[in-house]
This record gives sequence, C-alpha cells and structure tokens, in this order.
Amino acid sequence: MALPPTRTDHRRRRVAVAGEDDGEESHLDPFLDDSPPSSSKVQFWKVASRAVWVEEAGAAEVVDSKGKLWLTTGVTRDGKLYYNVEEIGFLAERGALVLLDDEGETIGMEEIYGKIAGGKYGCTWGAFQAYKHLKLLGYIIGRYDVSWTVKRNHDSSMSVVGTDQSLNRIGGACNDITKLLKKMCIDDIHPFFEVYLPNSKFKKTSPGDPNFLLCLLSNKPPSRGKLEEVENKFEGIPLKFCHVDNGRVSFLSFNKAALPSLP
Repeated sequence: MALPPTRTDHRRRRVAVAGEDDGEESHLDPFLDDSPPSSSKVQFWKVASRAVWVEEAGAAEVVDSKGKLWLTTGVTRDGKLYYNVEEIGFLAERGALVLLDDEGETIGMEEIYGKIAGGKYGCTWGAFQAYKHLKLLGYIIGRYDVSWTVKRNHDSSMSVVGTDQSLNRIGGACNDITKLLKKMCIDDIHPFFEVYLPNSKFKKTSPGDPNFLLCLLSNKPPSRGKLEEVENKFEGIPLKFCHVDNGRVSFLSFNKAALPSLP
C-alpha cells in the first residue's frame, strides 16, 4: 500500500515545479505559509533577461525581457522598462537578470552590491534586505510614490530619464521625489516601499492602493508621538516598520489598544 505524501514530499514537489518555470514570477501566500524564506524556496531561472546600466538614471534599461517578470517588477517609462537597483540585485542573485555596462560587458554581483550599498540610487543596503525578504514571500513591491507606468508627452523634448521623478536618484540631482521624501521625513522615518499582497491579476496601469507602506527604522526607536505623526500623513494606508541588524530582518507594526476601566 502506498504511503501518503509527507510534508517533505510536498516541499520537494513545489521546488521541482519552480525549477521548470519559464521565467514567470512565483508568489507564495505569506498568510498560508508561516515558515520563513529559505534557500529551498528561492526560485532560479533557466533564462535571463538582459539590461543595460544607465548611470544618469541610476537604473537599468531592459533590452531583452524574458518570461513575465515585468508584470510585477520594474517601472515603464514611455514604453521602456527600467529596473531599480534593489530589483537588479534581487533578480541577478537568482540568475533572472544579466546586467551590462554601456560597452556590453557583464557587471558582476560585487559591483551590483556596491551600487546598492553606496546608497545614492534611492536604496540602502538595509532597504535591499527588506525588499528581498518580502519579495521571497511573494509580495509585490514598488518604490513609494513612484508610478509603475508613465507615458511622456511626445511634444516634449525633455529626456524621460533625465527629468522623470520616478527613477528617484538620491544623492545626485535633487528631483521632485527626493524633495517630497524630505518633506515627509520625520526623524529620518519615511516610507521606502509600497507593498501589495500577492495578486495574479495585478496590473501596473491600475495597481490600486498598496496594502501597506514600509518604513525602515534606525537603531534608535522613535517615540510614540513621532510614529503617530508619521502615520497621520498617509491617509489611512497602514504603515509597517522594518529593522535590519546584521542581515536579520524584523518587521513591526503598532496598534492602539484600549484597556478596560477597572471598577
């Protein structure tokens, strides 16, 4: 008599299916799977997209897209797909993206990590760790207040890369999104990412409101008053907070609780 499949058998079956994928991004429902991300759930692709690093944009323009990763990754500007540095790092680690320089030479992981850790392209190393952790759980993640798609007015002679706030180069020319974040930053607390639950019907052209905004915390925890001040700025969209310590990623949310009155 055949024995019923064990939990390990189910896990192996999921990994085998992932290995046969043609490049479509796989989403695990974090509310149905309570185990942490692990190497057994990391999906590697047999085919890789190619993108060229554009220094003035602080992002990479995709020149050869494979599979369906573009459905939930990258921003589209006037018909061109761009990946930000956190997306480049995540995809390159999994063999889903080959990053090239302007001479067609491959940019290795060490240099990609350097671009992320340098912090001048709109993402810090801590933010990348948070992005990667949530992405492995299946969440759909975009930069805060950055449109997924923008069509340029063809009558305009201005460059999409040079003027579009959405590529969000921080540390270079100060653009609109950088100014906006500075205004919303309270004691160095501001949203890095808009986060959506896994959704096979997600559309960049009409993403809807994010399920929550993710802020990164420094080593010094903020006061309750500062947290409430930040939360009041975002019109009811929940805030969640992330702290990264030596690669360990912790997520927190704060809820009000009323204690009953004692007689």
